[in-house]
Amino acid sequence: MDWQDEYERKKITVNQVFEQHLTGNQKIYTGGLHVPTTIINALIDRVAKGGLTRIDLYGNWMNGNITFAGLDVTPEQFRYHTYFAGPNERTGFANGSKCVAHIPVHFSDTNRMLEEVGLDYAVVQMTPPDAQGNCNIGPLGFEQGALRGAKHIIAQINPRLPRVFGDSHNYHVSAIDAFVLQEELLEDVQVPAPTPEEAKVAEFIVDRVNDGDTIQLGIGGIINAIAAGLESKQHLGCFTEMFSDAFVELQQKGVIDNSRKNFMPGVSVAGYSTGTQRLYDFIHENPSMYYSSYEMVCNPAFIAKNDNLVSVNTAVSIDLTGQVCAESIGARQYSASGGQFDFVRGVKNSKGGRGFIAVTSVAHTKNGPVSKIVPTLAPGSAITSLRNDIHFIATEYGVVDLRWADIPTRAQRLISIAHPDFRDELTYEAKKLGFLY
Repeated sequence: MDWQDEYERKKITVNQVFEQHLTGNQKIYTGGLHVPTTIINALIDRVAKGGLTRIDLYGNWMNGNITFAGLDVTPEQFRYHTYFAGPNERTGFANGSKCVAHIPVHFSDTNRMLEEVGLDYAVVQMTPPDAQGNCNIGPLGFEQGALRGAKHIIAQINPRLPRVFGDSHNYHVSAIDAFVLQEELLEDVQVPAPTPEEAKVAEFIVDRVNDGDTIQLGIGGIINAIAAGLESKQHLGCFTEMFSDAFVELQQKGVIDNSRKNFMPGVSVAGYSTGTQRLYDFIHENPSMYYSSYEMVCNPAFIAKNDNLVSVNTAVSIDLTGQVCAESIGARQYSASGGQFDFVRGVKNSKGGRGFIAVTSVAHTKNGPVSKIVPTLAPGSAITSLRNDIHFIATEYGVVDLRWADIPTRAQRLISIAHPDFRDELTYEAKKLGFLY
């Protein structure tokens, strides 16, 4: 049987997915970002109505119109184990039934985790097969462990998904148990224009980037401002967990040409992409892009192979000793550690590397402005990056170097880049805590 005949034979409907495969008492992986929302919503509907039970779902940041808010089930009936939260996951965190629970894990370990948890099924989006019968998982670096570890694979075929070059992104029709043909919109992430404060933070960081450096950036106003500032640079490289719209302009203008990278030169290396249609069009079958599984691109040992790496991440709060919380608001899980610590640790060992935690100095809450630089982290806060590994902290008031600095020096430096309205209070609290004498 050739692959075309096999492909036709394995096509099934959404209802047949649950009649023939997802029948209950199973561990199921559903991916992240560009997820098969049609199948996931059908699964949640069956769970809510009692027709499907004892389901353990694994995944992260589901895009699309998916909600767990009204799912009144016990954890034994249904539990969604997520390792990175987006808006949909937060509806589950807030649900009294606790049907969504967070797994603390670095992105570099997600492939291993998914390979080891004992998955029965991986249900993921893929491209239609190419002329050789290979479907492609698109710009996602956290699928591979699940696809290796699951006993069975169901592919929801979406022609909108970009086909990318990568280390483990093609899967032959013969390796997949069933196909559901369903075109869906991809996640559309529009980032607002940077605020003046974000632009100032970016300016401080851009001043510390040299021609020929390799860049790791995330997403957000500060990141977009950094990308705009980097247009004055030349021959930059890219080795990043996330390749966002911010990189597209730089690569199209030739600012990023990967010509001076010592590790994997000639291509931009990334773990995943999410953003706008412009981004998806750019990465589709683009030989200048190379997507890697998280066990490589987020592995500190591989990150450190990039000389002159500039890594920029952000935070929710930073205490006066340099501990960074980037994922929770007190005990309330908001996002996840993602690849931040992987890059913080990796850039620390990069020859000529510079790692930045970039934040505006205050958060604007319903109770007024709150300093992001705090004496101690709020009770229950997750420590995303250890103070032992932190290098530079940047706000709109400057950049300070914490590497090899003792606690009193760290406290003084961090207070100096806090918002002026909070500096006296921070100094007072630092003395009470014994950080300053």
